[in-house]
Amino acid sequence: MQNPFTHTFGIEPSQYISTVQTEEIMENFSYPDPSEKCYMITGVRGCGKTVMLSKIVEGLSEGDGWIIVDLNVTSDMLLQLAAKLAQHSLVQKCFVKSNMDLSLAGISLGIEFDKEKIFDIHVLIEKMVRALSAKEKRILITLDDVSATKEMREFAHTFQGLLREKLPVHIIMTGLLANFREVTDKQEFKDCTFLMRAFQVHVEPLDCSQIAVSYLNVFGIAETDAIKLAKMTKGYAFAFQVLGWLYFEKNINGKNKNLEFEYTSELIKYCYAKIWDELTEKEIEITKALVELNADEHKVKREEVMKHMEEGSKMSSATFNTYRERLIGKGIIATSKNRDGYYWIELPQFGVFVRDYHF
Repeated sequence: MQNPFTHTFGIEPSQYISTVQTEEIMENFSYPDPSEKCYMITGVRGCGKTVMLSKIVEGLSEGDGWIIVDLNVTSDMLLQLAAKLAQHSLVQKCFVKSNMDLSLAGISLGIEFDKEKIFDIHVLIEKMVRALSAKEKRILITLDDVSATKEMREFAHTFQGLLREKLPVHIIMTGLLANFREVTDKQEFKDCTFLMRAFQVHVEPLDCSQIAVSYLNVFGIAETDAIKLAKMTKGYAFAFQVLGWLYFEKNINGKNKNLEFEYTSELIKYCYAKIWDELTEKEIEITKALVELNADEHKVKREEVMKHMEEGSKMSSATFNTYRERLIGKGIIATSKNRDGYYWIELPQFGVFVRDYHF
């Protein structure tokens, strides 16, 4: 029987749990003049950033008022944007020639658009956006997995110019928080205020009660068993899919699966090994201290962590706070919102991964 869960990143699985954050972004873009023009969706690997983006695009594509332009952040984004806008029928009517050369070399020789010869790609993009705007079309540009590259810098300056002209352009980006901070911290991006002011959406864990309902409906199991499985995921979107996939293969398709061992192995293979490789020495030091204090099983106080680390470290309180915030931003640990100072490891089976492979 076909498994309704998936290991594949970025696609919307048949067993999908919508989030309030997704609905809020959709609602904002439903207004004629959205209050937020730019969103940055961040979170740990496997938390559902790209799936959230896909769900928003799917919803907006149902109407005819939005033109969705997805750009590959690893290549020339301006040429991509120009080429994709040029494909729209409302834009094609403005070109004198239908076989124009939308390359830098071709544009430098001049492209006739709306009775005017254009020699600059930035001007051409603005003209195309204005043509679409005149027909009451709005443009949403999507960028998945942004980072501080030359291509991103060139695109950011052009997009900033379109915003200054009050043209109907909007953007949704996804990426790791550390990568986005690198973008906003670089001097060459400082005049791109839309990046600094981008509304940041940190993907929250899925609601475990909704995960339990999904498992109960798919597997036909008892409510207590569904809740037990849901708790194993800790709301981590990729864990929800992996555990569901393994349970389906074991109990529906009758395959021989060691559920918990393979569950941990899959999380390590697809997410945790990469997450660990991206940690700094200080972040690893704090993470190991939390694991030694069993923060993956219960909450621990800040004083306990600091005291535990004093035995083998000279990390100051200020340094600890800096790297703690980075670990929170990376989705590895969480802290209590009040002032009682409790910490715990957010990711399911991450403590097991650290104990088994990094001690």
